[in-house]
Amino acid sequence: MIDGRKFSSEWMMMVKKRQTAELRVYDHLKDALLARKIAPGTQLVEQIISGKMAVSRTPIRHALKRLESEGLVQIIPNRGAFVVHPTKEEIISFFELRKELEFLTVKYGLSKVRKSDLQRLYTFLEDEQETYKQKDLLKYVELNKQFHLFLAEVSGNKFLMRYMDEMLTQSNVYLFLFDVFYHIEPGENVRFREHEEMVKAIENKDQQTLLELIDLHMKHSFDDLRMEDHGYSSLESVLAE
Repeated sequence: MIDGRKFSSEWMMMVKKRQTAELRVYDHLKDALLARKIAPGTQLVEQIISGKMAVSRTPIRHALKRLESEGLVQIIPNRGAFVVHPTKEEIISFFELRKELEFLTVKYGLSKVRKSDLQRLYTFLEDEQETYKQKDLLKYVELNKQFHLFLAEVSGNKFLMRYMDEMLTQSNVYLFLFDVFYHIEPGENVRFREHEEMVKAIENKDQQTLLELIDLHMKHSFDDLRMEDHGYSSLESVLAE
């Protein structure tokens, strides 16, 4: 006769072990991607990951699915999982559309900004400065998304908020993979100065200036992407660390 309690306990232990292995693979690969150790387009071969990390295929597949949901990995049926590698044309199209959405946030949100809302933006600027000092790309990306969502949230338009959130989530992938964040020097921080000017324009309800600043900011954001080879490591060497 099967002992139900023993079976249940063993089942829970097996599930927990799989989840722990999945998290270990997920964390290791994501850290490597955010640190730009693995080149865009690299195939994340399950057999290599399994051998190097002593993990079975199932938790590896779950980990890769999580990375795919975050936009960092593309899983192609019958081929495998690859680090995302968008073309220059795709990224140009993305920034063109994102600029139009940013313009819409100005149209629907700027007039609704209250004085009490502005403290959020000034807090953002303070926190942004700290991310540059600490070289904390993960925190910067989070703050940058909050900043660019601000007017959409103030607008109260749920559709605008949803689409801006989706665009900024995709933008984060480009920042993680290609941005010059780690190379920005304090005295040369054009991006931060643009954010400061945008906050001033929002405070002054200066729509025309804000639109011009967004246009320039999108151009510089694209120009700041470095899509050439950075001297990446192989998957095997990254997993051996």
